[in-house]
Amino acid sequence: MPSAFEKVVKNVIKEVSGIKGDLIPVDSLRNSTSFRPYCLLSRKPPSSLIWKPRYTCVDLSIKDILEPNAPEPEPECLGSFKVSDVVDGNIQGKVTLSGTGEGRISGGATVTDSSSASMNVRILRVTQETWETMQHERHLQQPEKKILQQLRSRGVDLFVVTEVLQTKEEVQITETHSQEGSGQFTLLGAVCLQGEGKGHQSRKKMVTIPAGSILAFRVAQLLIGSKWGDRKAVGQRHHVLNVLATMRRYTSEQFRLLSDGIDEEEVVEADFQGLYVEVKSCASELESLDMELRQQLLENIGSILQDQPSMEALTDSLEQGLCSGGQVQPLDGPAGCILECLVLDSGELVPELAAPVVYLLEAMSVLSETQKLLLAKALETTVLSKQLELVKHVLEQSTPWQEQCSVSLPSVLLGDCWDEEDPNWVLLEECGLRLQVEAPQVHWEPTSLTRTSALYASLFLLSSLGQNPC
Repeated sequence: MPSAFEKVVKNVIKEVSGIKGDLIPVDSLRNSTSFRPYCLLSRKPPSSLIWKPRYTCVDLSIKDILEPNAPEPEPECLGSFKVSDVVDGNIQGKVTLSGTGEGRISGGATVTDSSSASMNVRILRVTQETWETMQHERHLQQPEKKILQQLRSRGVDLFVVTEVLQTKEEVQITETHSQEGSGQFTLLGAVCLQGEGKGHQSRKKMVTIPAGSILAFRVAQLLIGSKWGDRKAVGQRHHVLNVLATMRRYTSEQFRLLSDGIDEEEVVEADFQGLYVEVKSCASELESLDMELRQQLLENIGSILQDQPSMEALTDSLEQGLCSGGQVQPLDGPAGCILECLVLDSGELVPELAAPVVYLLEAMSVLSETQKLLLAKALETTVLSKQLELVKHVLEQSTPWQEQCSVSLPSVLLGDCWDEEDPNWVLLEECGLRLQVEAPQVHWEPTSLTRTSALYASLFLLSSLGQNPC
């Protein structure tokens, strides 16, 4: 299921900025120190309209690309808030089976979930006046940083953090999950048999968020020169909400800040058929490879599934090769082995093969760490196709995706076991979906679309590389 940190952050954002708020949640506690005011981020246009683009820290601040190289002005505190997030749920069930004088079987179960967190947070913003002052007093460094040139050559957009939601004090999140079950039976006959049993299982998880952690942020797009102002992106449609500032010209280059936004309506209007066509077109290219090469790709992809740095290095190398149309630099380890499968003897990248692999890497990067672990294990077995059919069923039956609904799960898709320990259950729950055992169902949430569609794409393409392509 989504991490305790992720769930609390989303709930706090709703309280602070409303359900339509445009604050971007930090995806993990590990990244809660990265998105500081004024820091620079990169964002690649995604291969699919269905999953949202992700922001990556560039390890630079706005002061690192401006002259004079002076400290940034302090952001303004817009307000402090105290938010309590408490969830307490209890589900009970009983069943009794009686025969015609032959006996009786009865049982009951109780499942309890609870979580609590209380935090003091504040909003820090770089004001309009601050940007105007920087525009008047500072200009771009010359020559510009090499990393900016590299990002521009790959068509990657650059952003600056303009606002953050930050914890003022240390926060402790507590989650508890408990299960209780009992049963009795009486069997009548020549010998009367009676029995009963009880069971209890409890699990408690605690997460500490340090003071000063960033829970969410807002960005503005940074445009440098005419290419940066063009905003043409492959596979992405978005709009500019507001111009924050236009900074002075320096050696014929323009420096502008634009508030960034993604048109959510365009995302939710997508349907399963569109997703299927998108994924199938990628799979067709991979299926054209001979079996030995496909198995080599599959084995090495499984090796980097839980190695985020290797996945990012491979993605960057492939994207750079696709943009430049030239040779790519070799990589070490499994990522290097994957790269070798996608280049000619001359070292030049084969676009028809590199593009679907980039698509697969992007889809897998959307998944949680738990989902990546389960996929890596599934690659060693033959369950990928069964998981694919289950996720496909959920996506098909939950259309239209922008509405909540309940999706019944056929027993043929569930196997012998359907409970929270089942890997298939965990895969879906990690998408943000709510599941139930009795009368197996998935409760569809529109916010689950990004990760569920990415899971479907990952399973589809990984299956296509296997012995039995889908």
